[in-house]
Amino acid sequence: MSEHHTPYPGVTAGRSRAVLRPKHPRYFAHRDLLAAAESVVAGYNRSVAGGTPVSLTHSSRDPDLPKESVQITVGDEQLLLTVDEWLDRTELAKPYVMAWVSSRVRLEGAKAIRSRGRGEPTWHDAIRRANPGRR
Repeated sequence: MSEHHTPYPGVTAGRSRAVLRPKHPRYFAHRDLLAAAESVVAGYNRSVAGGTPVSLTHSSRDPDLPKESVQITVGDEQLLLTVDEWLDRTELAKPYVMAWVSSRVRLEGAKAIRSRGRGEPTWHDAIRRANPGRR
């Protein structure tokens, strides 16, 4: 019986990520890309009403996307982040995604969503700048 090998870690049985990360760099890079993209997109969607729609999907949900990838959609533009492209620099993904999304959303006429302190100050400030004179 042959053993099936996967590049992804199995049950960690108490092993730390510091031990697993070097052994499974692609797995953790994909997780890091997804976390960075989700943080920006979820923060925007939690904070902005009436702005440009922003959404996210990833290769585990959409078989049409390249393996180990995350796609952000703003209006009719897409940003595709792949592990191959970001493997050794995932720490730069969140600021890159934030800059990409920020440069494409239209916030004129948008309103800040304030729900138990869950809104993102970055987006609330951007809404104020896009709508001067409105409270």
